[in-house]
Amino acid sequence: MSARAISREPAAAERLLPRRRGDSGTLRAMLEKDLRSGRWQEGERLPTERELCVQYRVARNTVRRALEALEQGKLITRHVGRGTFKSSNSPSAPTDPFHIDSIEAFSPADVIECRLFFEPGLVPLVVVRATKADLDRMSECLKQAEASGSLQEFERWDAALHDAIAVATHNHAAISMSRSLARVRQQAQWGMLKARSMTPERKAKLQAEHRGIVAAFRNRDQGAAHRLLRDHLVHVRTYMFGESSPGLQSLI
Repeated sequence: MSARAISREPAAAERLLPRRRGDSGTLRAMLEKDLRSGRWQEGERLPTERELCVQYRVARNTVRRALEALEQGKLITRHVGRGTFKSSNSPSAPTDPFHIDSIEAFSPADVIECRLFFEPGLVPLVVVRATKADLDRMSECLKQAEASGSLQEFERWDAALHDAIAVATHNHAAISMSRSLARVRQQAQWGMLKARSMTPERKAKLQAEHRGIVAAFRNRDQGAAHRLLRDHLVHVRTYMFGESSPGLQSLI
């Protein structure tokens, strides 16, 4: 990824960090916050030192000092020639105000209805803030879902795509809320509903919808992305649960 591309698509944190050298403590704190909040998954590779220099507007030795501190704190691991990765045993944030302890309290139908209001609302943030890495992650989810050989695998990459969209907001509250809602996929009832209604034709239609959503994000087309994501969620709700609730269509 070129420095020019990165500068066009800054992370939210980039806009907050002043242009100065030697502030490794500030950079370490910002990276630690992103690591703990789930911006990167366990085992996922972080941007290169050069990319971090551009994103956070600091000198390379500042990046190296910040990474050394994170490595000492066991938040990351670094491998010569391979890159820097989030540690598999990296501790999470101590508390998550949006964490749902009992997902059984929420029905899949209620969660889908909630997502119809919530997820399209993320679109403006994604259009403005998504980096090339965020968009590439979405494309990788599309690729893996296309290659999936089972409903369980397809469902995993479907969920990963929606998570990647939330992550691209670079808003920690939005990411946390999205992941709490996504936990309903762990319910056996969700799997049975999906298995009952999934066909090869429906899978192909879902994939086409996903491709359209990601293409709209790449084109920074807010209107199209909002419409396509909303229509996709309406489609999922309809094929899983039947017709929409009275009045719902007039509200979304």
